[in-house]
Amino acid sequence: MTAYLTRFVLLMALAHFALEICTSFLPVVYPLLITMFELSYSQVGFIALVVSLCGSLTMPLFGHLSDRLGASRMIVFSIAWAGILLGFVGLAGRYWAVIALAGLGILGSAAFHPAGAVLAVASIGQRRGTAMSLFSVGGNLGAALSPLWVAAGISWLGMRGTMIVIPVALLTAFVLYQQLNHAETRQDAVVHLPPDSTPLASMQLSVAVGLALITFVVMTRSWFQLAMMTYLPEWIQSQGQSIAFGGQVLAVFMIAVGVGSMTGGPLSDWLGRWRVVVISLAVLALAQWLFLNAPIFWQVILVAIMGIMIGASFPVTIVMAQEAWPNGVGLASSLVMGLGWAPGGLGAWFTGWLADQTSLAAGLQSLIVVPLVGVIGVLIYAVWQRR
Repeated sequence: MTAYLTRFVLLMALAHFALEICTSFLPVVYPLLITMFELSYSQVGFIALVVSLCGSLTMPLFGHLSDRLGASRMIVFSIAWAGILLGFVGLAGRYWAVIALAGLGILGSAAFHPAGAVLAVASIGQRRGTAMSLFSVGGNLGAALSPLWVAAGISWLGMRGTMIVIPVALLTAFVLYQQLNHAETRQDAVVHLPPDSTPLASMQLSVAVGLALITFVVMTRSWFQLAMMTYLPEWIQSQGQSIAFGGQVLAVFMIAVGVGSMTGGPLSDWLGRWRVVVISLAVLALAQWLFLNAPIFWQVILVAIMGIMIGASFPVTIVMAQEAWPNGVGLASSLVMGLGWAPGGLGAWFTGWLADQTSLAAGLQSLIVVPLVGVIGVLIYAVWQRR
């Protein structure tokens, strides 16, 4: 039974990997859109804002549905939906068509994440940090390879190459349908947690405050992460490098996020949840300051360090939310992953607006303060938990 459940966790990690392959390539397409549609930085930031809001504000609804209706159905449909719609982004002939396809397509990601987070920990016992790390690292590696995968498609087919994600989505959805349907027929397979038995309106004040503080911390991290992902390829190009190299650096960043995700969960099982988050955010701010004042070789090294720090806190904050509200793990997960990601698009837009007013360097420099604000939020949460 243990071996089977371990394979089931790995299946969730594989599903997360495929989803991110299909949804995380947009930053590498942004420089091409800038040229094709003569976009400003703020217009690119607006695409990121729409994607972030559509993917984050709807996630609590999908989290509630996964608690009520079952997570397995949600996962299969969401991957197919996201891959098909986002695969057609390269065929959009107008700026607003790109926004519509990206905004609708990312709803698949919003539906997947709370359902996947529930199933990832439903069969693992007490080591939730480790299980969530396995789930997270699958997604992070998929996000890291997504720009390279789509860049290869674009080099082969032009902008139509974004369609290269569609067969990945359909094949994965088919495999998941077969495997999850089989799992649900096994009496010894724990693939569902109990449905949410605590209505949102009756949530205790201590739980609500704890979730609010965790969500706030995730907001600061997502602000930093999405802004860096959006403008990192453009920043690398501004240093005299090629768009291909910009995509490679973005891949380094996302691979490093995966490495951090793999280590953050187990480390939090040993060191404590909030301590891991404080350390990661503090180092993130320092690395960003060094990044903006370093030659290109050291910038790549620092990008990797920043990715590791972001990834280390990702599974930890999800487990913190699930432990804060164990009777509604799907909704708790979606509040952190959904509302927590909402400011990411706003941060990308603000960074782009500031870059238009001053310079891209100034826009990226403003990000230094963001993780420091997150450190304050974590410390307040630690004090609140001890009261």
